[in-house]
Amino acid sequence: MVRLFQTPEDHVRAIMAAALLGVLLVPLGLADDVPAAPPTAADAHAAGLQRVDADALTERYAGTRLLITDKGQVIQLELRADGTLEYKDDKGSADTGNWLVQRRNGGILCRRYSKQMGARTCVAYFAAADGVHWFGYGAEDGRWRDTTRSLDRP
Repeated sequence: MVRLFQTPEDHVRAIMAAALLGVLLVPLGLADDVPAAPPTAADAHAAGLQRVDADALTERYAGTRLLITDKGQVIQLELRADGTLEYKDDKGSADTGNWLVQRRNGGILCRRYSKQMGARTCVAYFAAADGVHWFGYGAEDGRWRDTTRSLDRP
């Protein structure tokens, strides 16, 4: 038997996040478009999802992106080719920072925001079966962190 969640609490959190996502995205007309992410990178791999490598991240991640986090935040990122970014979330917060692609671990994307005192978040991405969304998993722990898609191209 394949266990998708480490604990019952993880399962409850996933259900709550999915419900919150639906509530947040319905007004935007995006709720139906967001596929469910496997809970871990290992599960994404086992499901046959393709890993997004460093070259694809470098080529396709920049631009305007919708990012839905494991905490239920809906974020719009503007990622520039010079490595800078602008952040706006559904609660009205805004920030700036930087981003870069690293080749380690098959290719990971790291973001750092100014208001987070230099804290850096690095994720490995897998392409969803729909070919539009990418599922991001923590580079250190392999847990789902975000689902993203480009707002510039299909």
